[in-house]
Amino acid sequence: MLSILKFPSNVLTPPAGRAIVREPNARWARGRATNTGLRLTVADVVVETPSTRTFVLDAPDLTYAAGQHLTLMAKIDGKDMRRCYSFSTSPAAGGRPAVTVKRVEGGVFSNWLHDHLRVGDVVRATGVSGRFTVTPDVSASRHLVLVAGGVGITPLISMAETILGEETQSRVTLLYGSRSEAEMIFSVRLEEMSERYASRFRVETILEDGGDDRSARIGRLDGAKTVELLRGELPDGVYLCGPQPMMDSVVAALGQTGVESHRIHLERFQYAEAVATAKPTEPATLVFAASKTTARSRVGVTILDAAEEAGIALPSSCRMGGCGACKVKIDGRVVSAEPNCLTEQERLEGYALACCSWGDGRVVLRDY
Repeated sequence: MLSILKFPSNVLTPPAGRAIVREPNARWARGRATNTGLRLTVADVVVETPSTRTFVLDAPDLTYAAGQHLTLMAKIDGKDMRRCYSFSTSPAAGGRPAVTVKRVEGGVFSNWLHDHLRVGDVVRATGVSGRFTVTPDVSASRHLVLVAGGVGITPLISMAETILGEETQSRVTLLYGSRSEAEMIFSVRLEEMSERYASRFRVETILEDGGDDRSARIGRLDGAKTVELLRGELPDGVYLCGPQPMMDSVVAALGQTGVESHRIHLERFQYAEAVATAKPTEPATLVFAASKTTARSRVGVTILDAAEEAGIALPSSCRMGGCGACKVKIDGRVVSAEPNCLTEQERLEGYALACCSWGDGRVVLRDY
Protein backbone atom coordinates (compact mmCIF):
# COMPACT_ATOMS: atom_id res chain seq x y z
CA MET A 1 0.00 0.00 0.00
CA LEU A 2 1.22 3.50 -0.80
CA SER A 3 0.51 6.73 0.97
CA ILE A 4 0.99 10.13 -0.63
CA LEU A 5 2.04 12.77 1.84
CA LYS A 6 2.49 16.52 1.48
CA PHE A 7 4.77 17.81 4.22
CA PRO A 8 4.54 21.47 5.25
CA SER A 9 7.56 23.53 6.19
CA ASN A 10 6.18 24.30 9.63
CA VAL A 11 5.39 21.91 12.46
CA LEU A 12 1.72 21.06 12.70
CA THR A 13 -0.13 20.37 15.91
CA PRO A 14 -1.97 17.05 16.27
CA PRO A 15 -5.72 16.89 15.76
CA ALA A 16 -7.74 18.21 18.68
CA GLY A 17 -8.53 15.63 21.31
CA ARG A 18 -5.82 13.23 20.23
CA ALA A 19 -3.04 12.77 22.75
CA ILE A 20 0.43 12.24 21.40
CA VAL A 21 1.86 9.58 23.61
CA ARG A 22 5.02 8.67 21.73
CA GLU A 23 8.33 10.38 21.61
CA PRO A 24 9.96 10.49 18.16
CA ASN A 25 10.27 6.91 17.08
CA ALA A 26 12.46 4.89 19.37
CA ARG A 27 14.50 3.47 16.55
CA TRP A 28 16.14 6.74 15.56
CA ALA A 29 19.79 6.24 16.36
CA ARG A 30 21.78 8.48 18.63
CA GLY A 31 24.71 7.97 16.33
CA ARG A 32 23.59 7.29 12.80
CA ALA A 33 23.38 3.68 11.79
CA THR A 34 26.09 2.81 9.33
CA ASN A 35 26.46 0.07 6.75
CA THR A 36 29.89 -0.96 7.93
CA GLY A 37 29.49 -4.58 6.88
CA LEU A 38 30.24 -6.17 10.26
CA ARG A 39 31.05 -9.87 10.23
CA LEU A 40 30.09 -11.59 13.47
CA THR A 41 30.73 -15.20 14.43
CA VAL A 42 27.95 -17.19 16.08
CA ALA A 43 29.35 -18.41 19.41
CA ASP A 44 26.24 -20.25 20.60
CA VAL A 45 22.64 -20.96 19.68
CA VAL A 46 20.23 -21.30 22.60
CA VAL A 47 16.78 -22.81 22.16
CA GLU A 48 14.56 -20.62 24.35
CA THR A 49 11.13 -21.99 23.35
CA PRO A 50 9.87 -24.20 20.51
CA SER A 51 9.67 -21.10 18.28
CA THR A 52 12.43 -18.88 19.67
CA ARG A 53 16.22 -19.03 19.57
CA THR A 54 18.96 -16.80 20.93
CA PHE A 55 22.02 -16.28 18.76
CA VAL A 56 25.07 -15.41 20.85
CA LEU A 57 27.67 -13.46 18.90
CA ASP A 58 31.43 -13.40 19.29
CA ALA A 59 31.86 -9.64 18.90
CA PRO A 60 34.38 -8.27 21.44
CA ASP A 61 34.49 -4.80 19.88
CA LEU A 62 30.72 -4.36 19.54
CA THR A 63 29.27 -1.73 21.86
CA TYR A 64 25.55 -1.17 22.39
CA ALA A 65 23.06 0.18 24.88
CA ALA A 66 20.26 -1.77 26.49
CA GLY A 67 17.30 -1.68 24.12
CA GLN A 68 19.26 -1.03 20.93
CA HIS A 69 19.21 -3.32 17.92
CA LEU A 70 21.36 -4.90 15.26
CA THR A 71 20.40 -5.24 11.60
CA LEU A 72 21.37 -8.66 10.29
CA MET A 73 21.96 -9.24 6.59
CA ALA A 74 21.81 -12.40 4.48
CA LYS A 75 21.40 -13.48 0.89
CA ILE A 76 18.30 -15.67 0.78
CA ASP A 77 17.17 -17.27 -2.48
CA GLY A 78 19.46 -14.90 -4.33
CA LYS A 79 18.08 -11.78 -2.67
CA ASP A 80 19.89 -9.52 -0.22
CA MET A 81 17.69 -9.19 2.84
CA ARG A 82 17.90 -7.35 6.17
CA ARG A 83 16.02 -7.52 9.44
CA CYS A 84 16.41 -5.69 12.76
CA TYR A 85 16.67 -7.61 16.01
CA SER A 86 16.99 -6.15 19.49
CA PHE A 87 19.81 -7.20 21.79
CA SER A 88 18.44 -9.49 24.49
CA THR A 89 21.59 -9.26 26.58
CA SER A 90 22.64 -6.51 28.95
CA PRO A 91 25.77 -4.53 28.07
CA ALA A 92 26.33 -4.14 31.81
CA ALA A 93 26.64 -7.90 32.27
CA GLY A 94 29.95 -8.05 30.43
CA GLY A 95 29.23 -11.17 28.37
CA ARG A 96 28.85 -11.73 24.67
CA PRO A 97 26.01 -9.84 22.96
CA ALA A 98 23.04 -11.81 21.67
CA VAL A 99 19.84 -11.33 19.70
CA THR A 100 16.73 -13.44 20.22
CA VAL A 101 14.60 -14.33 17.19
CA LYS A 102 11.12 -15.80 17.04
CA ARG A 103 10.29 -17.98 14.07
CA VAL A 104 7.42 -16.21 12.31
CA GLU A 105 5.03 -18.04 10.05
CA GLY A 106 5.88 -16.90 6.54
CA GLY A 107 8.84 -14.91 7.86
CA VAL A 108 11.58 -15.53 5.32
CA PHE A 109 14.42 -14.09 7.40
CA SER A 110 13.48 -15.52 10.80
CA ASN A 111 12.96 -18.96 9.30
CA TRP A 112 16.31 -18.76 7.52
CA LEU A 113 18.09 -17.89 10.77
CA HIS A 114 16.45 -20.79 12.61
CA ASP A 115 17.11 -23.29 9.83
CA HIS A 116 20.60 -22.30 8.72
CA LEU A 117 22.56 -20.34 11.33
CA ARG A 118 24.79 -22.58 13.44
CA VAL A 119 27.69 -22.20 15.88
CA GLY A 120 30.80 -21.09 14.00
CA ASP A 121 28.87 -19.48 11.15
CA VAL A 122 29.58 -15.87 10.26
CA VAL A 123 26.64 -13.51 9.96
CA ARG A 124 26.79 -10.06 8.38
CA ALA A 125 25.36 -7.02 10.12
CA THR A 126 25.25 -3.25 9.96
CA GLY A 127 26.20 -1.00 12.85
CA VAL A 128 24.27 -0.79 16.10
CA SER A 129 21.44 1.74 16.16
CA GLY A 130 18.26 2.60 18.00
CA ARG A 131 17.22 4.90 20.81
CA PHE A 132 14.67 2.73 22.57
CA THR A 133 16.82 2.57 25.65
CA VAL A 134 17.23 3.93 29.13
CA THR A 135 20.47 5.42 30.36
CA PRO A 136 21.57 4.06 33.75
CA ASP A 137 22.18 6.64 36.49
CA VAL A 138 23.93 5.22 39.55
CA SER A 139 22.44 7.97 41.73
CA ALA A 140 18.86 7.40 40.53
CA SER A 141 16.04 6.11 42.66
CA ARG A 142 13.10 5.46 40.35
CA HIS A 143 10.43 2.97 39.40
CA LEU A 144 10.38 1.78 35.80
CA VAL A 145 7.60 -0.34 34.35
CA LEU A 146 8.30 -2.61 31.38
CA VAL A 147 5.35 -4.02 29.43
CA ALA A 148 6.21 -6.89 27.10
CA GLY A 149 4.10 -8.93 24.71
CA GLY A 150 5.61 -12.13 23.30
CA VAL A 151 9.02 -11.63 21.74
CA GLY A 152 8.79 -7.97 22.77
CA ILE A 153 10.49 -9.14 25.95
CA THR A 154 13.87 -9.08 24.18
CA PRO A 155 14.85 -5.39 24.55
CA LEU A 156 13.02 -5.10 27.87
CA ILE A 157 14.92 -7.85 29.65
CA SER A 158 18.10 -6.10 28.56
CA MET A 159 16.81 -2.89 30.12
CA ALA A 160 15.69 -4.63 33.31
CA GLU A 161 19.01 -6.36 33.86
CA THR A 162 20.92 -3.16 33.14
CA ILE A 163 18.91 -0.91 35.44
CA LEU A 164 18.81 -3.41 38.30
CA GLY A 165 22.54 -3.94 38.04
CA GLU A 166 23.54 -0.30 37.73
CA GLU A 167 20.94 1.55 39.83
CA THR A 168 20.93 -0.01 43.28
CA GLN A 169 18.13 2.26 44.54
CA SER A 170 15.76 1.75 41.59
CA ARG A 171 12.89 -0.70 41.14
CA VAL A 172 11.67 -2.44 37.99
CA THR A 173 8.26 -3.97 37.36
CA LEU A 174 7.93 -6.27 34.36
CA LEU A 175 4.50 -7.16 33.00
CA TYR A 176 4.94 -10.00 30.54
CA GLY A 177 2.16 -11.39 28.38
CA SER A 178 2.55 -14.66 26.47
CA ARG A 179 0.24 -16.99 24.60
CA SER A 180 1.35 -20.00 26.61
CA GLU A 181 3.73 -21.13 29.30
CA ALA A 182 5.72 -23.09 26.71
CA GLU A 183 6.30 -19.91 24.69
CA MET A 184 7.48 -17.79 27.61
CA ILE A 185 10.96 -16.60 26.70
CA PHE A 186 13.69 -16.28 29.36
CA SER A 187 11.59 -17.91 32.11
CA VAL A 188 14.63 -19.33 33.92
CA ARG A 189 16.56 -16.09 33.56
CA LEU A 190 13.65 -14.11 34.96
CA GLU A 191 13.43 -16.44 37.96
CA GLU A 192 17.14 -15.93 38.63
CA MET A 193 16.77 -12.15 38.37
CA SER A 194 13.78 -12.23 40.71
CA GLU A 195 15.87 -14.05 43.32
CA ARG A 196 18.89 -11.81 42.87
CA TYR A 197 16.91 -8.56 43.05
CA ALA A 198 14.06 -9.80 45.22
CA SER A 199 13.23 -6.44 46.82
CA ARG A 200 13.55 -4.42 43.60
CA PHE A 201 12.29 -6.60 40.77
CA ARG A 202 8.67 -7.65 40.37
CA VAL A 203 7.53 -9.87 37.51
CA GLU A 204 3.89 -10.44 36.62
CA THR A 205 3.20 -13.01 33.90
CA ILE A 206 -0.10 -13.17 32.02
CA LEU A 207 -0.83 -16.30 29.97
CA GLU A 208 -3.61 -16.49 27.44
CA ASP A 209 -4.08 -20.24 27.86
CA GLY A 210 -3.52 -20.37 31.62
CA GLY A 211 -1.14 -23.33 31.64
CA ASP A 212 0.20 -25.03 34.77
CA ASP A 213 2.02 -21.99 36.15
CA ARG A 214 -0.06 -21.11 39.20
CA SER A 215 1.84 -17.86 39.72
CA ALA A 216 0.77 -16.61 36.28
CA ARG A 217 -2.44 -14.71 35.67
CA ILE A 218 -4.85 -15.91 33.02
CA GLY A 219 -5.95 -13.64 30.20
CA ARG A 220 -4.48 -11.15 27.80
CA LEU A 221 -2.16 -8.31 28.66
CA ASP A 222 -3.85 -5.04 27.73
CA GLY A 223 -4.44 -1.57 29.11
CA ALA A 224 -6.97 -2.61 31.74
CA LYS A 225 -4.73 -5.41 33.00
CA THR A 226 -1.72 -3.09 33.11
CA VAL A 227 -3.55 -0.50 35.20
CA GLU A 228 -4.82 -3.24 37.52
CA LEU A 229 -1.32 -4.61 38.08
CA LEU A 230 0.18 -1.17 38.74
CA ARG A 231 -2.11 -0.90 41.75
CA GLY A 232 -2.54 2.84 41.50
CA GLU A 233 1.17 3.64 41.35
CA LEU A 234 2.37 6.16 38.76
CA PRO A 235 5.77 5.00 37.45
CA ASP A 236 8.66 7.26 36.55
CA GLY A 237 8.89 5.66 33.12
CA VAL A 238 7.05 3.04 31.08
CA TYR A 239 8.63 1.08 28.22
CA LEU A 240 6.48 -1.04 25.92
CA CYS A 241 7.33 -3.57 23.24
CA GLY A 242 4.89 -6.02 21.71
CA PRO A 243 1.94 -6.28 19.33
CA GLN A 244 0.59 -2.90 18.26
CA PRO A 245 -2.97 -3.48 19.59
CA MET A 246 -1.53 -4.27 23.02
CA MET A 247 0.60 -1.14 23.04
CA ASP A 248 -2.28 1.05 21.85
CA SER A 249 -4.48 -0.28 24.64
CA VAL A 250 -1.82 0.20 27.31
CA VAL A 251 -0.99 3.72 26.18
CA ALA A 252 -4.64 4.78 26.24
CA ALA A 253 -5.21 3.29 29.68
CA LEU A 254 -2.07 4.85 31.16
CA GLY A 255 -3.08 8.24 29.81
CA GLN A 256 -6.42 7.97 31.57
CA THR A 257 -4.70 7.22 34.88
CA GLY A 258 -2.49 10.29 34.69
CA VAL A 259 0.80 8.92 33.35
CA GLU A 260 2.33 11.79 31.38
CA SER A 261 3.01 11.14 27.71
CA HIS A 262 6.73 11.93 27.92
CA ARG A 263 7.14 9.04 30.37
CA ILE A 264 5.82 6.48 27.88
CA HIS A 265 8.20 4.96 25.34
CA LEU A 266 7.31 2.46 22.62
CA GLU A 267 9.21 0.14 20.35
CA ARG A 268 7.79 -1.46 17.23
CA PHE A 269 8.67 -2.75 13.78
CA GLN A 270 6.55 -2.12 10.70
CA TYR A 271 8.19 -3.31 7.49
CA ALA A 272 7.07 -1.60 4.31
CA GLU A 273 5.49 -3.92 1.78
CA ALA A 274 7.05 -4.40 -1.63
CA VAL A 275 5.39 -1.99 -4.03
CA ALA A 276 5.45 -2.22 -7.81
CA THR A 277 2.93 0.43 -8.82
CA ALA A 278 1.73 3.93 -7.98
CA LYS A 279 5.20 5.37 -7.60
CA PRO A 280 5.88 8.79 -9.16
CA THR A 281 6.32 8.52 -12.91
CA GLU A 282 8.59 11.55 -13.30
CA PRO A 283 12.12 12.20 -11.97
CA ALA A 284 12.29 14.11 -8.71
CA THR A 285 14.56 16.99 -7.75
CA LEU A 286 16.22 16.45 -4.38
CA VAL A 287 17.68 19.48 -2.64
CA PHE A 288 20.08 18.79 0.23
CA ALA A 289 19.86 22.03 2.17
CA ALA A 290 22.79 21.63 4.55
CA SER A 291 25.32 20.60 1.90
CA LYS A 292 23.80 22.90 -0.74
CA THR A 293 23.62 20.03 -3.21
CA THR A 294 20.89 19.36 -5.77
CA ALA A 295 20.38 15.99 -7.42
CA ARG A 296 17.99 14.61 -10.01
CA SER A 297 16.41 11.37 -8.83
CA ARG A 298 15.74 8.71 -11.42
CA VAL A 299 12.20 7.35 -11.71
CA GLY A 300 11.60 4.47 -9.29
CA VAL A 301 14.62 5.26 -7.12
CA THR A 302 14.03 5.87 -3.42
CA ILE A 303 15.27 9.02 -1.72
CA LEU A 304 17.91 6.96 0.09
CA ASP A 305 19.25 5.37 -3.10
CA ALA A 306 19.15 8.70 -4.95
CA ALA A 307 21.10 10.38 -2.16
CA GLU A 308 23.74 7.67 -2.23
CA GLU A 309 24.04 8.03 -6.01
CA ALA A 310 24.60 11.75 -5.45
CA GLY A 311 27.32 11.08 -2.88
CA ILE A 312 25.20 12.13 0.12
CA ALA A 313 25.49 9.71 3.05
CA LEU A 314 22.10 9.42 4.74
CA PRO A 315 21.74 7.23 7.83
CA SER A 316 20.22 3.81 7.17
CA SER A 317 20.00 0.32 8.54
CA CYS A 318 17.20 -2.11 7.59
CA ARG A 319 16.26 -0.32 4.35
CA MET A 320 12.72 -1.69 4.65
CA GLY A 321 10.93 1.00 6.62
CA GLY A 322 11.13 -1.00 9.83
CA CYS A 323 13.85 0.50 11.99
CA GLY A 324 13.56 4.24 11.39
CA ALA A 325 17.29 4.90 11.10
CA CYS A 326 16.76 6.71 7.78
CA LYS A 327 14.19 9.22 9.07
CA VAL A 328 14.73 12.61 7.43
CA LYS A 329 12.92 15.92 7.73
CA ILE A 330 11.72 17.26 4.41
CA ASP A 331 9.70 19.90 2.62
CA GLY A 332 7.80 18.66 -0.41
CA ARG A 333 5.72 15.76 -1.58
CA VAL A 334 6.70 12.10 -1.29
CA VAL A 335 5.07 8.75 -1.97
CA SER A 336 5.77 6.19 0.75
CA ALA A 337 5.32 2.45 0.99
CA GLU A 338 3.09 1.32 3.84
CA PRO A 339 3.07 0.04 6.48
CA ASN A 340 6.21 1.49 7.99
CA CYS A 341 7.32 2.52 11.45
CA LEU A 342 6.77 6.26 11.04
CA THR A 343 4.22 7.61 13.50
CA GLU A 344 1.37 9.96 12.68
CA GLN A 345 2.98 12.74 14.67
CA GLU A 346 6.28 12.33 12.85
CA ARG A 347 4.47 12.62 9.54
CA LEU A 348 2.78 15.81 10.75
CA GLU A 349 6.15 17.19 11.76
CA GLY A 350 7.48 16.71 8.22
CA TYR A 351 9.45 13.47 8.44
CA ALA A 352 9.77 10.69 5.88
CA LEU A 353 11.67 7.42 5.72
CA ALA A 354 14.23 7.77 2.97
CA CYS A 355 14.49 4.04 2.35
CA CYS A 356 10.84 3.54 1.35
CA SER A 357 9.86 6.97 0.01
CA TRP A 358 10.04 8.39 -3.49
CA GLY A 359 10.25 12.09 -4.25
CA ASP A 360 7.35 13.59 -6.21
CA GLY A 361 8.49 16.87 -7.70
CA ARG A 362 10.88 19.05 -5.68
CA VAL A 363 11.83 17.70 -2.26
CA VAL A 364 14.11 19.48 0.22
CA LEU A 365 16.00 17.48 2.82
CA ARG A 366 16.63 19.97 5.56
CA ASP A 367 19.53 18.48 7.51
CA TYR A 368 21.77 17.03 4.79
